[in-house]
Amino acid sequence: GWSPAEHGFALYTIVIGDQCPQAVGYAMGLQHDAVDNAVMVFFGDGASSQGDVNESFIWASVFNAPVVFFCQNNQWAISEPLERQTRIPLYQRALGFGFPGVRVDGNDVFASLAVSRATLQRAREGGGPSLVEAFTYRMGAHTTSDDPTRYRLDTDVEAWRLRDPLERLRSF
Repeated sequence: GWSPAEHGFALYTIVIGDQCPQAVGYAMGLQHDAVDNAVMVFFGDGASSQGDVNESFIWASVFNAPVVFFCQNNQWAISEPLERQTRIPLYQRALGFGFPGVRVDGNDVFASLAVSRATLQRAREGGGPSLVEAFTYRMGAHTTSDDPTRYRLDTDVEAWRLRDPLERLRSF
């Protein structure tokens, strides 16, 4: 472990979506202590279906917590496609909770950085929570027993491979 206060980075969790209520609580603590800072919490599109994430959206909105929810939408929650998780783009869910959401090209390092900075600044200035959806694609198998070759098309994988963020950055 490490000291979250010393490093500005909290201990990670392996429970899907569990980091969101912790982030909102920390953000509310910053707000209570009148600290000019904000919290950014990261999760995947699969976690967006978890109760912890949705409850965090409610608390963050009601208490105008200085928190940015950053969702990496790789379009696959393990083997479940995005269309089985939501009927609208994920960033639009934020509106139902009363705060703004934005979709960014998750393979564009500079766009992701710019949106992250802007939403964090908004939170620091008292604007409350935001949701950033970084739209990308799941390229390889994660550390699960899941085999993505069973349900993804090779043409989709190849099309997204051409958008590789590292190659785009090198080209830039």
